[in-house]
Amino acid sequence: MNGFITYLATVIDLLQHARSDKKSGTDQESATTTSAADVPCSADGAPPMPTVEPVTIKPYVERGRILSFDQQGVTRYACFNPPQQAEEAQSRSAGYRWPLFIYLHGSRATPDSLYTLGKSLFNLHDSYALSDNPNVRGFFVLAPEGRRATPWESPTGTGFHWDEWYRNPESNLDVQAVDHFLDEVTAAEPIDPKRIYVFGWSNGAYMSALYGVWRSHRIAAIGQYAGADPWSRTPCPVPIPSGRQVPLVLLRNLCDALVPCSTTSDWIKTLTEKNWPFQYHNLNLTGAITTADSNCVQNCGRVRGIFEHVRWPKKEALETMLHFMKEHPLG
Repeated sequence: MNGFITYLATVIDLLQHARSDKKSGTDQESATTTSAADVPCSADGAPPMPTVEPVTIKPYVERGRILSFDQQGVTRYACFNPPQQAEEAQSRSAGYRWPLFIYLHGSRATPDSLYTLGKSLFNLHDSYALSDNPNVRGFFVLAPEGRRATPWESPTGTGFHWDEWYRNPESNLDVQAVDHFLDEVTAAEPIDPKRIYVFGWSNGAYMSALYGVWRSHRIAAIGQYAGADPWSRTPCPVPIPSGRQVPLVLLRNLCDALVPCSTTSDWIKTLTEKNWPFQYHNLNLTGAITTADSNCVQNCGRVRGIFEHVRWPKKEALETMLHFMKEHPLG
């Protein structure tokens, strides 16, 4: 499926299923199985999100291979794409190691969204110099799949999600799945352990912040597109944990129906107050980086807000994110 058709289908799907912040409380609660008031909160946030059948579906992979394993009776999947250079025997015999880029998809999307909506980013994985070795070109891409669920409180309802609401770093099944795939590829492939990065879009952006901080001994830097502070998410906000402040780069829309500009502004304020090593970049209507002092769009309509949420950043904006990551290896 080409990128435009995927984009159009995603916009229509979200217009039909994503609830509006302007709806009544009763309408909002109908998007989930349990109202926020009934969710039993704890130090771990909300309980694990309730899944629906089929919990996973085997994704399509482009120019790569599918990874899978059984997790408590559920088959977990990931797409894995090596850079072209890593397929060359001469490069492998030279002892080169390539960075690894973990992609966490958005809600109601799957890993193969990287080949359509995120095509500009995927196309960089063969050529972008993310390594500090001038002879190394490109990077490995690992794109795990979330689970189909009806989260406790999500504007997008039932569909593929990452469980950002259950904030136990050891027993969260989605974190365990990413751990498994990360262990598998680092054991089998020539991956630079100092250059493992995690990036997510939307729900995946929230999850990328969680995963990066929870696995700060492995993750060099975090990238977010259309995401914000996962620890503040309702219905069960919890404090941000202490420990290493993993460098973070945020690409945000100034009009976004699902991750409002005001929400990303709050996240920027929080990161600033904590002296977190981070950058943020504002995106205009077309997905290009605009000035840092640009204001949130007033009267951000629902159609435009979903259009911008689904429209990925321009190639140049993604290269800016990758440059930040390159400047922040682990340790």
